[in-house]
Amino acid sequence: MGKTILIAGISGQDGGILSEKLSKKGFKIIGLSRKKRVSNFAEKIIKTKYNKIELIKILKKFNPKIIFNFAGESNPKTSWKNPIKDQDSITKINLNFINAILETNKKIRYFHASTSEIFGVSKKKLNENSPYSPNNPYGCFKLSAHLTLKVFREKYNLFLVNGILFNHESEKRSEKFLSSKIINHAKKIEKGLVKKLILETPYPVRDFAHAEDTIDAIYKVMNLKKATDFIISGGNVFTVNQLAETIFKKFKISKKKIQYRKFNRKNDIKIGNSSKLKKIANWKPKYTGAKFIAKLINDKV
Repeated sequence: MGKTILIAGISGQDGGILSEKLSKKGFKIIGLSRKKRVSNFAEKIIKTKYNKIELIKILKKFNPKIIFNFAGESNPKTSWKNPIKDQDSITKINLNFINAILETNKKIRYFHASTSEIFGVSKKKLNENSPYSPNNPYGCFKLSAHLTLKVFREKYNLFLVNGILFNHESEKRSEKFLSSKIINHAKKIEKGLVKKLILETPYPVRDFAHAEDTIDAIYKVMNLKKATDFIISGGNVFTVNQLAETIFKKFKISKKKIQYRKFNRKNDIKIGNSSKLKKIANWKPKYTGAKFIAKLINDKV
C-alpha cells in the first residue's frame, strides 16, 4: 500500500475502525464526510457532497493509493422512507468515485462496501456466485453500485473490489443496529431504567462478525495482486432470539424480559460462505463463538 489513504464515510463504524488501524501502521489518512467531523486518526477531514468535480480535485491534490468507500446510508429499513436519498448516497457516489479514478489515476485501488442485501434471503449459504434478489430499495441500489463496479473493472482493468459485507458489529454501532440495541437495553434493565426489550420478530437468521475482523479482511483484500469480489462474513450464526437470549444470559437477565411485536419472517435467512476470502486472502476471524459475544459485551460495558 502507498502511504496516503482516502476513507469516505470516515465517521461511521467501519471508517472509524479502519482509520485507527491504518494510522497505527503509519499511513496518512484523509477522511471524507458529508458533515463536518472530527477524527483522532485522520490528518484531514474534508466535507464534501461527493460530486465528480469535487472528487477529481481531491484525488489530484492528495493522490491516494487506496480509496475505501463506506459512505452512504446503511439501513435497509430506512431506505423505504426516502429511497431517492439512498439512491443518491449509494449509486451516484460510487460512480463518481470510479469516474474520478479514470480521469486522474487509473492505478488507484478502490474498495466499495457492498452488502448481503443484494441477495435478498436464501436457505442456502451465500457465495460470490449466488443469484441476486434484493427485497428492499437499499439492496437494489447497492446491487446497482456492485454491478457498476464489476463492469468498469472489466472494461478498464481497474483495481476495484466489492466487499460483500454481512452483519458486523462493535461498540461503534448505533442502537438502530440489533446487537447494540440488545446490549444497551440489557444495561438499562440492569440499572432499572427500562423493564424489557421489545424487538420486531424472533426468527430472522443472520451471520455476524465483529467489525474488527471485517476491517481486517478488507485490509487484506486490498493488498492482493488481483482485484475480485469477496463475501466477508464471520460465521457467527444466530436467530434474533438466540442472539438476544445469549446476551441477556451474560448479563444474568431473564429471557422473559425479551418480547416481540410480531412472529413472522421465518424464512428470512442470510448466511455467508467466506471460503474464497479465507483461501485467497488467508483471512481468519479472531472473534467466533463465545469470543464474539464476549467482545461485543466488553466493548459496550
